[in-house]
Amino acid sequence: MTASIVTVPGQVTGRMSGRLLGVRPLLGKDLGEWRHAKRGWVIFAVTASFMVLAAANGALTTWILANYPEATGSAKATMDPVANLLAAVSSQIFIMAAIFGSMGVLVTEREHGTLAWVASKPVARGSIWVSKWTAAAVAISIAAALLPLAATVGVVVVLYGSVPAGLVAMSAVGMVASVVFFAAVVLAASTVVANQAAVAAIGFAVFALPTIIVGILPIDISAWLPTSIAAWAVGLGAGADVGFVTPVAWAVATAVIAAFAAWRMEAAEL
Repeated sequence: MTASIVTVPGQVTGRMSGRLLGVRPLLGKDLGEWRHAKRGWVIFAVTASFMVLAAANGALTTWILANYPEATGSAKATMDPVANLLAAVSSQIFIMAAIFGSMGVLVTEREHGTLAWVASKPVARGSIWVSKWTAAAVAISIAAALLPLAATVGVVVVLYGSVPAGLVAMSAVGMVASVVFFAAVVLAASTVVANQAAVAAIGFAVFALPTIIVGILPIDISAWLPTSIAAWAVGLGAGADVGFVTPVAWAVATAVIAAFAAWRMEAAEL
């Protein structure tokens, strides 16, 4: 007589798999939607154009100074490749792309009734949010961070000369981390309010308010803000002593936002 092994799904998979039930097929669907939609190309075109022009500004200004000195007044320009690369990265256009690119992901599906239909299937509501967040973070990171940065580096090398590979790599890390964070903020806001304008306003408030707060306070708390992750990464790539407070703050804040959003999805009316 041989013994048979009987598995009980709820006991074997555990609590975590229940909370993320159905995340894999949902993620495949959401990534497919991003892959076939035009919005990724629009995000790339706008972001890359902005960053490339910001990086090329030094060369354009130098050419104008050389050919029309009487019309430029006290204008100055630099041909330093690192300075012009950082001018493009510090524009933070990729954060605005993350806000605008993800503000309608949940809101639109809720308005069309698609979100309620998906939630009626054998999937956890937390899985729906995690899938939307992951797909948006991946797609926007490629369209608004990695590809525009590659195009910008190419322009900088052609116009000014080479840039340190470590600085480029850490700039990419910081840009992607910023996109991941702000996609989480916007999609978490989408579980609280059901209006795209309100969701975007929350995203821009998180983007702008820390800068205002840092300017008001008598002590510098910028290193403790998760929104400083791009500046931290660039500083590390440039060889500055930036410590490790910022990435820890970014990781904790992102995890808290994700946990809150998953909880809100469980309680929200879809």
